[in-house]
Formats: sequence, structure tokens, C-alpha cells
Amino acid sequence: MQDLEGKVAVITGAGAGIGEGLAETFAAEGMKVVVSDIEGDKAEGVSARLRDQGAEAVAVQTDVTDRAAVEALAEHTLRHFGAVHLVCNNAGVCLGASAHESSDADWEWLFRVNVHGVIHGCQAFIPRLIEQGQGGHIVNTASIGGLLPAGPILGVYTATKAAVVGISESYANSIEPHGIGLSILCPAGVATDLIHAERNRPPELGQREGDLEDILGPMFDDGMSPRMLGQWVVRAVRDGRRFIFSHPEMREAVQGHFDQILADFDWAEKQSL
Repeated sequence: MQDLEGKVAVITGAGAGIGEGLAETFAAEGMKVVVSDIEGDKAEGVSARLRDQGAEAVAVQTDVTDRAAVEALAEHTLRHFGAVHLVCNNAGVCLGASAHESSDADWEWLFRVNVHGVIHGCQAFIPRLIEQGQGGHIVNTASIGGLLPAGPILGVYTATKAAVVGISESYANSIEPHGIGLSILCPAGVATDLIHAERNRPPELGQREGDLEDILGPMFDDGMSPRMLGQWVVRAVRDGRRFIFSHPEMREAVQGHFDQILADFDWAEKQSL
């Protein structure tokens, strides 16, 4: 996608953080923006601010874990703007715990949002993009942790983001013949409120004790601004990049991780069974 002006963008998790930065950046490019978030008041706040700045924007409260709600988001977008061109499956949550210390409820919550939220967005919007016949682009928010395990305190989170990478690559290969691009957003530290995501944890899954503020607060506080990340996304969408690495300084760490994987291939080649 080269020409963004006048096109329609949908962003989930856009009431704050990365999603808000994407909404602001797309609006600055002249796009019409659908601001979607589970917290409807926050979505409306972002949408209202964009409208005050002269953009065409609408807010839609959406729980991405509910497939029917994401279908309704797609239908609302088409009714309101008549088309859709860029879809950012961005909604995500986080908790701090190692994999072996995480409960069934912890795994279920993160996979519901981070993984099934992406799947629901692809299921709802890709058939409509194909039927529309105008091409388009999908951006799925993963994390550098999807390629580089981020340590024991984010065990479940990194598992979900690795899943997003694999799911996204599968979709990318199947929709390319329809002229639809797909990018996998893999940022490192970004100044968001992700460490307080438990406020939206479903009551039936209980609350987990512990606070990520002391452990990860500085990384988020000192991270890249969401608006700057949005500019990376715009450039990558225009250039048709499969992966969006907004923190190129992470290359060495990712290289080291993949070198470990290749070392085990070296070991395998020396075995004789």
C-alpha cells in the first residue's frame, strides 16, 4: 500500500499505547480511522481527539476475544466508511510470571487476547478484503519476544507472541495472491500501559498477585513513543515489509538466539543413529 490518504484503517487496542499511536499516525496520513478497544470510553476519547484535529474517526467498543464482536466491528466499519484497507490486530495483554508458575487461567487469558484476538481479526476482515478486490494490508502486533524469549518473567507472554508470528506467516502466504500484504510488528520497549493490563482481565479468570511495575516499569517508561512506532509501521506498510523491527539494535540478541538454534542443527548433522 503506497497511497494511504482517504483509505480506511481499523486498529484494535487503540484506546491507548501502541494502538493509539497507530491511530494518530494513520490519521496524520489522511486515513479514516476506526478506533477499537475493549474500553469504549478510551476508544471514544482517542476518536474525539482525532476528529477535533480534522480527521474522520469513529470509536467502536470491541472485545477481540469474542469472534462475533470482531465480526460486528468489521460490519460497522463497512457501514460507516464503505470500505476497509488497513487492519491492525493490535490488542494485547501481559502478565509477569514464568511459564511453570502460571495458572491455567493465566494461559487462557493471554491466549484469548493475544492469539485468538489476532485470529478473529484475520477471520473477520480478510474475507471482506478479498471480496472488496482492492488489495489491502494486515498488521499483526507480535513482539521482539516472539523471536527472542524475553526471560522467565514473561513466559506466557512470549509464547503468545511466538504464536502470533507463526499464525501471521501462515496468513501472509495465503493472502498474497489476493494482493493483500501482511506485516508482523515486533517492537521492543515502547512507552505503553501494558504492565497494567490486568484491569481488563475477565472476573471469571480471577486476578493474579504481583506487579510488573518494579520489574518492567523502567523499560516501558523509557521506551519508544507509540507515535514514533506508528511512523515505523507506515514506512513498513508502504515498503511491503513482512517484519517490522522498530528497534534494530535488537538484531544482535536475535542473531545470538538463532545461532543457538543453528548450533543444534550442527550437532544433529554429526550424529549417526
